[in-house]
Amino acid sequence: MSTTAPTSALLLLLSLAAAGCGASVTPAPEGGDAGSLPADAPSAQALTPAPSTASCAEVRAACGAEPQTFVRGHAAGLTGLDGARVRFAMRYLLRDGDGLNVPHGVVSAAAEVRGGAFEACVCMPRGGSGYPQVAAVIFAPGSTGETGPDVARAVFSQRYATLGDEDLSMAFAEAPSAPQAEAALAGLSDRSRSLRVRGLDRAVEGLRVFAGLVADERPVAAQVLRRSVEGGALALDWIMPGRHWPSERLALVIDRNGNDRCDEGDLGATARLDERRELDGVGAWAEGSALRGLCQALSLEDGRER
Repeated sequence: MSTTAPTSALLLLLSLAAAGCGASVTPAPEGGDAGSLPADAPSAQALTPAPSTASCAEVRAACGAEPQTFVRGHAAGLTGLDGARVRFAMRYLLRDGDGLNVPHGVVSAAAEVRGGAFEACVCMPRGGSGYPQVAAVIFAPGSTGETGPDVARAVFSQRYATLGDEDLSMAFAEAPSAPQAEAALAGLSDRSRSLRVRGLDRAVEGLRVFAGLVADERPVAAQVLRRSVEGGALALDWIMPGRHWPSERLALVIDRNGNDRCDEGDLGATARLDERRELDGVGAWAEGSALRGLCQALSLEDGRER
């Protein structure tokens, strides 16, 4: 995909409608350029700085000329959410010409819902006109954690460009699904993750695979990859896998019957990672009704990938 950006701030409709229907899991394009994560891409704890708590006036005053871009995230009409913590983030391409499915930089701000509204502002160092991404999460009032069950509202979407004003009121109208919440949480971090799986059976050569990273704290994958087995191996590179947790594990489903559905004719497996970048096989395979949990973890429970 080109990184040349039009000037409008319309949504690039990957999976989220312009009406603001919450967040969405963001599967990477099949094939594409996802196999090019830099060797030093963060693989465990995200390197994103702590969210800014500066006022919008302070952020605007400190934000420089292009390529820097001041962005105000805000919402109103947030009934029953006063006192809730808010995280707002803008994700930007680190370099031009590498495509979109590559690691992003992130700037974020923290705020609190007051009188049913909030505003949080950031200064993007670059990339405001180059397909930036928006992520925002409202945590339930009184919650202290930052996992899916703590999320009351969530937004993740990709723009052609940002004009500096991101009104999220409509997107926050309804509570998110679990995949939507996890995608938005992952969008707050600049963490990326690469993994190579070797030693796969010849019987699955060339078959399509759906793969994500899950954990006890993240039972639904934030980003689902679509890849194919080549030479008995899988090359997997996530640009938005979510926060690292000690219980993190690979979840994958092989579309054995080639019907682009997750059903009892397929194969699935999970494998504990322990921060490993390479796996020699994935252990025991599940099939039949045992696949239902994996289909849910990869947002495939209704048949097709989301």
